[in-house]
Amino acid sequence: MTLLDRVVRWGLDPDGDFYGDERERLRWYEGIATAASLQWLAIPWAAAVLVWPLGRSSVLPLTVVLILLIVPMAMCTVYVRRRRVDTEAQAWTGKRIVWGVLGSLPYVVFTIGALYVREPESSTWLGAIVGATFGGGAAIIVTAAGIRRRRRQEALAAAGGDED
Repeated sequence: MTLLDRVVRWGLDPDGDFYGDERERLRWYEGIATAASLQWLAIPWAAAVLVWPLGRSSVLPLTVVLILLIVPMAMCTVYVRRRRVDTEAQAWTGKRIVWGVLGSLPYVVFTIGALYVREPESSTWLGAIVGATFGGGAAIIVTAAGIRRRRRQEALAAAGGDED
């Protein structure tokens, strides 16, 4: 059992009574997942907005807050992948696109704001806008290609063809 497994087991308390019986435990897990999803949106947006009026002195503490948010999110992804949960999008629905944009855009806005409030006369923050635009476009292309490749592989597998 890895350290991550131990942390998850301790937090979920599967052998204890912290969350009650099986039905209550499921409802607690749903509530926790909902709260985490909302925090994963609200905290980055708060940082993205607050860096502008609070200025230079807010950059370091807000960066620490964002890092402390991102690390458990990454641990969550690692954990579920190790449990054979497919974390890749099957299809990009409108809802998934909205969540993706709302979830990633505040990091870009925060980074640009942090660069701006540290050196407003520098053009680094303008370069970050250009870089974010190109990076976002590249991410869309790579994601679309990955989904297209996956669909082809699934179609071949369904037709009894070779997946290679």
